[in-house]
Amino acid sequence: MTRIIVVEDDLIQQEMLLTFLAHIGHDAKGVDNGVALDLCLQQFTPEIILLDYNLPGESGVELARRLRTSFGLSVGIVMITARSHSTDRIECRRAGVDSYLVKPIDFDEMLAVIDHLLLRLNPLTTQTWKLLLARSELLSPDGQSVALVNSEVLLLAALAGAFQHKASRESLIRALGKNPAAYDPRALETCISRLRHKLASDECNPLQAIRGSGYQFTRPLLVI
Repeated sequence: MTRIIVVEDDLIQQEMLLTFLAHIGHDAKGVDNGVALDLCLQQFTPEIILLDYNLPGESGVELARRLRTSFGLSVGIVMITARSHSTDRIECRRAGVDSYLVKPIDFDEMLAVIDHLLLRLNPLTTQTWKLLLARSELLSPDGQSVALVNSEVLLLAALAGAFQHKASRESLIRALGKNPAAYDPRALETCISRLRHKLASDECNPLQAIRGSGYQFTRPLLVI
């Protein structure tokens, strides 16, 4: 669970972001201006702040500059805006912004940005596995490459996107594009078994069964 503050004066947009972030397991708070942000920071210490560019009072850029001065590199700052010119991006970078998302927001891109920021804020390079979708490949923490078939990519992507990397059998079957009511669960077990064999190592296998429920990837898993 990641602590996130969304600073967005469009209350519909703010609620949409908060709902999505809460749905995937993050602890997210919403405010609509810099004054409300300061009050929130007195009670809630975020790991990541999502800032709208155009805000009443202090702009997103002004807030980013102030937050970076106050927090240093201990917080991730993401600017969310309809502006897409390079000059705007440069201004944000100079203010200390880590990443820049253009509206309408692509939620998959936003999740990838959050994941990358968390790796910087909480380095887990000795534990993190990376799923390379375009190459159907999984990289182990020590850089070993594991070639994957399509079904294995789908299963790992579903686990990576699940809260605490835990997924039920039914959700994994749906990730394969199958109907849980008609799909033979033994086929899922076979697929999982083959994938576990590929991930076997001297250490504990990161893909574990959850008795009576489903499966969990027990190490940080980042989709790239």
